[in-house]
Amino acid sequence: MKELKFDKLNAVYSGEDDFRVRNMNCGIALKVVCLDPMCDDAKVSSFVLQPLAYVNDAKSLSEIEKRLAVGTGVRKPPNFFSIVEDFTNGYTLIFDGNDNCISVDTRTGVGRAIAEPPTSMVMRGPREGFIEDVKVNLTLLRKRLKTPNFKVINLTVGKYTNTAVAVCYIEGVAQKRIVDDVVQRLESVNVDGVLDSSYLARYLDVSKTVLFRRVGTTEKPDIAVGKMLEGRVAIVVDGSPMVLTLPYLFVEDMQSPGDYYENSTMTTLSRILRFISVIASVLLPSLYVCLQVYNYQIIPVKFLITILNASEAIPFSPLSEMILVLIIFDILREANLRMPSAVGISLSLVGAIVLGDAAVQAGLLGAPAVMIGALSGIGLFTFPDNTLILSLLRLLVTFIGGIMGLFGVILATLTLIIYLASMQDYKTPFLAPYAPDVPQDRQDAVAQIPVPKMKKRPRSIPNENDERRG
Repeated sequence: MKELKFDKLNAVYSGEDDFRVRNMNCGIALKVVCLDPMCDDAKVSSFVLQPLAYVNDAKSLSEIEKRLAVGTGVRKPPNFFSIVEDFTNGYTLIFDGNDNCISVDTRTGVGRAIAEPPTSMVMRGPREGFIEDVKVNLTLLRKRLKTPNFKVINLTVGKYTNTAVAVCYIEGVAQKRIVDDVVQRLESVNVDGVLDSSYLARYLDVSKTVLFRRVGTTEKPDIAVGKMLEGRVAIVVDGSPMVLTLPYLFVEDMQSPGDYYENSTMTTLSRILRFISVIASVLLPSLYVCLQVYNYQIIPVKFLITILNASEAIPFSPLSEMILVLIIFDILREANLRMPSAVGISLSLVGAIVLGDAAVQAGLLGAPAVMIGALSGIGLFTFPDNTLILSLLRLLVTFIGGIMGLFGVILATLTLIIYLASMQDYKTPFLAPYAPDVPQDRQDAVAQIPVPKMKKRPRSIPNENDERRG
């Protein structure tokens, strides 16, 4: 004999303190089932129990469904898997004597309030940020995309977590092949649980890159919508305030959330400054070492004398000294990130000022090396999402420069550029619009032209509609 759906559910959850079952008679015998922590008591009472209390002549579950019109989310789960999914997500289930089932949306609204995200603060522009509720996040996107072309594909990922995942795109703008590819990759994910969108980012990275990330992230709805309007796909994960965007370009790291709310000239200058900062952060320590050891004739005489006077009593070689300085600053950064905010500020001051000054005064480190390391560390934070990767590259290039000199620095830089230029995911070159050269897309890469003049969507991002207007 086939086991009833209610009996199967009862067998799994019976005995649990948060498993609630209530028998009701509304003309037919009903069983009302809910999972207490996941349901809002007020919604269960208003949408289910109160309407059923006034029904005493129902003939079928379909008639009960009509009487529950007050509930906005009433549906019939097609199978037992869907019943369990609804139940664990906070829906209240109603079973009749024939084992038919309907589910009513009574999910709790407990969660963090919408606020400005700490990682994407802006001087001008919207200050709303995504939170850990997929329903709220989709509302923030729909509020900005009031069009029937905004499409959402709902998935469930994770064997035990059953995490809700929403793939969002604009029909007629995003290329359908890219959307299908993203959906197929998410459906093929086989993992026990998905606790954050970063779990899925690893599965969406086609090239499985070791260093640079290949999936964009944002905490701001306006940024996510802006990327979707260019033809990208957004992936919203329940329990995560980070929304993923695909495809992804390297130049996006140079773009700030506030760039599109400022004057285009000032935005261009800011982006150039960020680009110079990150180049200097990676190359400055290695250039300092290789010029001091191998190519000192390039350094102006007065500056060379200053460096020699400051470092003549240092017991370490220039390479060892610089690597030690970089490692110390990396340790301070990691400690600062993991300490409470109030203590972290004190730790930064003590580490950067007291420790650095004490090391120079004791003759363990030279003042030029400390200054170079500090400047390099500050510059890394202009690319906040890639700080750890750039820090690793900085150490690697510094080591190569100390071994091979200026030739080694040039060789390492060229190797890195070739590696980045070879990366391509979702039919999008990572270094576009510069490698390959796409003149149309340079209007919003490092330099930015005024928004009214941006009449075309980026060609680097696969899309089905090249025109931004109409």
